[in-house]
Amino acid sequence: MSFSAISSILNNTVKQQKGLSAQVTAALACEEFDKIVRQKWGEKGANKVKALYLKDGVLTIASLSSVMAQEIKLNEREILAELKTKFGGAVERIRYVI
Repeated sequence: MSFSAISSILNNTVKQQKGLSAQVTAALACEEFDKIVRQKWGEKGANKVKALYLKDGVLTIASLSSVMAQEIKLNEREILAELKTKFGGAVERIRYVI
């Protein structure tokens, strides 16, 4: 009997669970978006924008401020590039709910 690395066992288990991997990626992408907003605009910006969910490559965000939504729209390419670096093609575009 040979030993297997715990990471490979966990990866195989996650892959076997249908949708679990996608749900984890979606949650992490939302968390990363919120972190990017906090880094760029501080707590003031983070209090006005929140990532809601990721579905079919579309990250839906809610904004309490149309000005903040516009700021994100102006920086959308840069934000998507950062998300793509971490999550590959999981996030393709951003949808705004104001």
